[in-house]
Amino acid sequence: MLTVLKIGGSVFSSKEKPFSLELRTLYNIAEEIAYALDRGCVENLVLVHGGGSYGHYIVAEHGASNSLDMAVQVAYYMRELNEIVVDALHRLGVPAVGIDTHALAYLERERLVVSIDPILAMLSHGAVPVLYGDIVLGIETMRIVSGDELAWILASSIVPSRILFATNVDGVFDRDPRNPNAKLLNLVEVEKLDEVLRSVGGSSGIDVTGGMRTKLELATKYFVDGIREVVIFNGRRRGYVLQALCGIPERCTRLVRHGT
Repeated sequence: MLTVLKIGGSVFSSKEKPFSLELRTLYNIAEEIAYALDRGCVENLVLVHGGGSYGHYIVAEHGASNSLDMAVQVAYYMRELNEIVVDALHRLGVPAVGIDTHALAYLERERLVVSIDPILAMLSHGAVPVLYGDIVLGIETMRIVSGDELAWILASSIVPSRILFATNVDGVFDRDPRNPNAKLLNLVEVEKLDEVLRSVGGSSGIDVTGGMRTKLELATKYFVDGIREVVIFNGRRRGYVLQALCGIPERCTRLVRHGT
């Protein structure tokens, strides 16, 4: 079974401070991934990371314009961030291979198409492909593809699968998690997402891809029967990435279909 682990950029960087990284957090996550692989918790692992203080900042600087200059800068800085993430994994012995998302994906009119054959080939050799939210181009258009959307597409294309979303909060709450009265929703049924979405906000800081709301909205489009499990948890909590890869974190939200 394929495990897609998406690590939000806000887990290891501050979106409010351009090009900032929390390397200690990143190395802790790499260590937990390495330990989970050593324990055999995952058969096939694909890692997707967000833009954090790199991609989100560049896009925000350009406003709503989809210009060639923006595309070039996003591609450049996101590749730089990807190399940093891959290097952290290499230090812990993880056979990670960085992949430029814009080289595997393109826009066919408005439809996002991702070539999965290179990913399958890497998995067959035991490698861990590492992709990221990126600029994706079509013949006459371009747009930002979030790491969340990419994770959903990969999981729905290579089944059976599960998706683990490491974020900077414990999961989905019934209101803004900064509200002291907010309650964590341990289980959310896809069929009831409209009700949940009315109470869920975006993420804090600069976020050009929609935050928690987008994760849930994408579920209505990409949640296929072959996806066995979707877990949203706090990747900043020490040990939670390992718990998610090897089981279920103590505090999290599981996204399921009715009756499962």
